[in-house]
Amino acid sequence: MKKTINISLILLAFLALFLIIWAGYKNKNLVKAIPLETATENQTNQTLNTNAPQHINLTDFYFSYGTRLLGNDQIKIISREEWGPDLNYADPDYIASYCSEKYCDPENYDTEDNYITTDKLAVKTLNYNYRHALESWDLSKIQTKIKENKASYEYLPVEEFIIHHTAGRTTYSYEDSINEIKRIYFNHALTHRWQDIGYHYLIDAQGRIFEGSLGGKYSVGIHTYMHNRGNVSIALMGDLRPDYSQMSTEMKTSLAKLISYLAKEYDLDLYASQYYLKKKDLSGREWLPSIIRGHKELDIRLSPTFCPGVDSDTLRTDIYTELKNLTENPL
Repeated sequence: MKKTINISLILLAFLALFLIIWAGYKNKNLVKAIPLETATENQTNQTLNTNAPQHINLTDFYFSYGTRLLGNDQIKIISREEWGPDLNYADPDYIASYCSEKYCDPENYDTEDNYITTDKLAVKTLNYNYRHALESWDLSKIQTKIKENKASYEYLPVEEFIIHHTAGRTTYSYEDSINEIKRIYFNHALTHRWQDIGYHYLIDAQGRIFEGSLGGKYSVGIHTYMHNRGNVSIALMGDLRPDYSQMSTEMKTSLAKLISYLAKEYDLDLYASQYYLKKKDLSGREWLPSIIRGHKELDIRLSPTFCPGVDSDTLRTDIYTELKNLTENPL
């Protein structure tokens, strides 16, 4: 009898130890951000040493990844069915057949070869940093799903928005916008062999919002070298560089509406003072004041891209001005 009691106590002790370890692991993933101005030195160091961005909702991620977000009563998003992508572009056999006769990027395309010699060391450093500082977090959370076009998509928790411009035509009519999106889709899905458009959403000069990738909620896009994971990409249609075209009022308003809608869907606070985001060089994470970033803020080349064509601080100011207007003058 005494021996039986001792065995039971040992089993209970092991169970208690397991629960303590499990609770510690769970709490590590759900650790809350500590405002830098109020944190002690030990708290700050402890928070900065974790790989988990504290503003993401892992529960929502696991329950809703792959869901298509197509707007609500306040915001209209034109679906892929409405703009009509050719689903053959997602078929590897179709791509192979097309590329055997026409020009496409090499099947084993090496992104590093697309950089000039002076930038290749930076690219190698970027890849090295990612593998040693951030890859383990991604690998521990990444999910996959095959969608209606038979293509497989990857999914990761979203922590930020990245804004682009398409550097192509500024379009105003519905027909012209559809044709421009199809051109981009052809280039991304077929010529680059990506099987889909790289952006999650696109907005034309009239403020129309179009669904991009079929991947849906939390899907990994293809738009910013080594910074594709963990974000939503929004492309403004046109070339917004100085002396080219400018963001229309309608485009600014729709961009703010889309970000507001998506922030609610992803349970992201647009007005938090600090966000724990990936560094530009991917050597870890740092505290930043906004989860809205321009593409060029993440480009490591000596001569970075002009995308999104607008100064990033100006872009954020415009977005938050529109968000304030939307709050004061709801639809």
